[in-house]
Amino acid sequence: MSKEKEFDQVLTKVTDEDLGETGVRVGYRAVSVLAILAFFLSLFTPLMLLSMWFVLCPLVGLLCGVWGLFRILSSPFDYTGRGFAVAGIIVSFVFALVAGIFGVWQYYYSVPVGYTVVDFLEFRPNEDKYKDNKYNINPRILELAAEHRKVYIRGYMMPGNQLAGIQDFMMVRSKAHCKFCAPEKNPFDMVTVHCMGNLRASFRMNAAHVGGELYFNENFRYGELPFHIDADLFK
Repeated sequence: MSKEKEFDQVLTKVTDEDLGETGVRVGYRAVSVLAILAFFLSLFTPLMLLSMWFVLCPLVGLLCGVWGLFRILSSPFDYTGRGFAVAGIIVSFVFALVAGIFGVWQYYYSVPVGYTVVDFLEFRPNEDKYKDNKYNINPRILELAAEHRKVYIRGYMMPGNQLAGIQDFMMVRSKAHCKFCAPEKNPFDMVTVHCMGNLRASFRMNAAHVGGELYFNENFRYGELPFHIDADLFK
């Protein structure tokens, strides 16, 4: 083992002994407050799942950990606590990554309380399967629409003239829909959406999630869409 590594290993311990033949004598070294603070803040990182304000914990923890480690390595005879600094950096990063991934999944894919998940394929009539109503539509969907129950559906926004602050738009089942021929092609693969209250949508190419009260137009005609959602949730 080289003298540099031996010297470094000795410095990790608080000691008042002579360091071999170096002639250097190490006395009391203060524990870095930044290192302790980094480790302390890292333990609060999981609270990000409760509120986004707690994202400050891993951010500040990482900064304190890096800064504290830099000071310890720069002044090894004055400060100790490298283990706390490294632990704070690693724990903050790992916890923040896990909490971030879980938060994204929860935001985009978890179903909000009080909403019923529906799919565009459930809107399609099926003469062989659903013969108990004149529309040949899934009775479950008709019941949700008749009671104006809140549903949660995934789809794609049809492009329009606005990119932000959109109050009314059309949602389709897949990206393959043509802007001009889709209503005539299969109106059951589309739904009109009206954002209620102060809710506004921003256009996106990726999938969007809409939640709100479902309505069914029993007297829809050729070129019209049978389903409509008064949205109070957009993700």
